Amino acid sequence: MLKVIAKSELKPGSWDTVTPMYRELIEKTRQEDGCIEYGLYIDLADENKCTFIEEWASEEALAAHVKSEHFTRIFPQLREYTVGQMEVSRYRAL
Repeated sequence: MLKVIAKSELKPGSWDTVTPMYRELIEKTRQEDGCIEYGLYIDLADENKCTFIEEWASEEALAAHVKSEHFTRIFPQLREYTVGQMEVSRYRAL
């Protein structure tokens, strides 16, 4: 099992534009084989900061996700509305 925590910061005023993209990405990713959890959480102290919390059955499932049609189409579009680089941490279960 693999857990991924991916933090990013949006440019102010971007939520109206990115929300439909995030919703589609979440909906389609949750249907992927090997996806256990995939959610986007908004920081309570700063609404421009958000974090994906993901859980995958295997490295192979995560690798398939980043090659999926919806990820390769939507993720580059989302980058246009973020500040700096996304901070990604990967964890394995004990």
